[in-house]
Amino acid sequence: MFDISMLKKSGTFSVSEGPPRLALVHHGFRTTQLGAADKRQDKFAARYASLGLLNLARSAQVDAERGLIPFKPHIKYFDEDNYSGDAELATAISEWLRPASARFVLISLYSLAFERTRSMVSLMDPEEFCIMVGGAHPTVAPEIDFAHLVVRGEGGGALRHTLSTFLKPDFGEGEEARGICFVRDGKVTMGATVFDKSLASIPSPAFAYELIQDDTTLAGESRERWWKAVGESQQIYICTQSCRARCTFCSTYLIHGKLVSRPVELIEGDIRYLLQFGNDSIQFHDDDLLQHESLDELLEMLSNYNILWTCNARSEVMNANLAARMYRAGCRKVFLGLESMDQRSLDYYNKATTVEMNINAVTVLDAAGIGVVCGYIIGAPHDTITSILDDLDRVLKLPIFFLATAILTPDIGTTEYKRALRRIPLLQELGDGGTKMNIRPRPDLFGASAPYGLPTVAEAVTKDQLNELYAMVNCEFILRPELLERVHRYVYPTRLNEALSWCSLQRQRVRELATGATIPEVRQRAKRLSQFIENRGLLSEYEMRDSA
Repeated sequence: MFDISMLKKSGTFSVSEGPPRLALVHHGFRTTQLGAADKRQDKFAARYASLGLLNLARSAQVDAERGLIPFKPHIKYFDEDNYSGDAELATAISEWLRPASARFVLISLYSLAFERTRSMVSLMDPEEFCIMVGGAHPTVAPEIDFAHLVVRGEGGGALRHTLSTFLKPDFGEGEEARGICFVRDGKVTMGATVFDKSLASIPSPAFAYELIQDDTTLAGESRERWWKAVGESQQIYICTQSCRARCTFCSTYLIHGKLVSRPVELIEGDIRYLLQFGNDSIQFHDDDLLQHESLDELLEMLSNYNILWTCNARSEVMNANLAARMYRAGCRKVFLGLESMDQRSLDYYNKATTVEMNINAVTVLDAAGIGVVCGYIIGAPHDTITSILDDLDRVLKLPIFFLATAILTPDIGTTEYKRALRRIPLLQELGDGGTKMNIRPRPDLFGASAPYGLPTVAEAVTKDQLNELYAMVNCEFILRPELLERVHRYVYPTRLNEALSWCSLQRQRVRELATGATIPEVRQRAKRLSQFIENRGLLSEYEMRDSA
């Protein structure tokens, strides 16, 4: 980390001489595993604002109104989508910040974009600007060498403390400073992960959506992937924090702690606020919306508004009655964390679900008229080529609208990472001994294919083979006659060409697999699928969209 004394020695940085400026920087989110698997998929990636940054902005606004910080800060949101490159982005940030005496750059740091963000930040002068990073990656690996301040966990208290005391003798002291990591005069202070319940109490709106509404902010035009999108103008939102589950591949509870639910009356205030910007649909990005502690009241409230929405959910609580109530309340798509139809894998992931629960959840949601998008993971340690293809055959029997496939990733800090660390000695090279706080992906060691810069953990299937199987799963799921019917049923009309373009891409990929797959079983299945498409006359339906 940068020593914060360099800012003090410059003599030009002070939180006592007027309103600070906060540049909220959304950078690196577009660096996705979609592109890591196949660059042709990049155009199908999602684009939306950082709720974490918008919540921090709102927290600072409320703190100023309550007199908890000395000045009301000037805040501007910067999204990489609005700039031709990182040099232009860094220049815009620097020029906007300079008039203030306290100049803060707040960045949500993503593991996949670590090196990209480091390069972008290097274009800004650390003696002029205070670089403050937070998010999932810094929480579990906080030794970030291109930042002055690293915040672990929730950042509202840390920002409040910083805006009041930065560079003063009492900076870093007290309860609100617990989550801050920094270096001062060569002395390192490493904060702890901090959880708070501010989502349950912050006045509506919980997120400063007004910051992304100006004409030049593309993030104001939130764009979900076609298979999850509903409505014409959607916006993302959360009303619960963390997750009640403890899946081995997930780090959300490490960052947010125990479940926190926002009261329904405050959620209603947030929705009314969103509606004034012309949004007609909501993407609930909660890890599991159905964990809300007042779910019945929430669904009743949502049914009073003429808005469509989507959410993430788990299968064990789903039944026909709940699915019907969700549909009546405006739900049109659900991302279901199915993950596998093999009980061995569900148990290994600590999903606390069964194959029967998965089948029931998909069936009742589809019957209610809700498009089911299923998360699906391949590459558990016990997986083989045969077991993966057998599991795919079980999945293909379900009435699923879209299958969001992923290769099991030992994400830093998770149980899966700790398991892999014991089995894969090379993981020690990700940081100091693989156990310290400066871990980050290493594509130079583990390659750039999915999972980016990290190893896979399947014992009998290589990383290259898993990526080949990943491609086959996508192709075989998409290139079925019944999928086209679901596309026309569930895809919003303005996104139909994009959906069919995705189908066309899978048609290209299955041709490539039919001739170039290294796994014999994949090559044979790809040949059969390719022939089936031609025999059924589906070829033109897909390929007419190649240029969409």
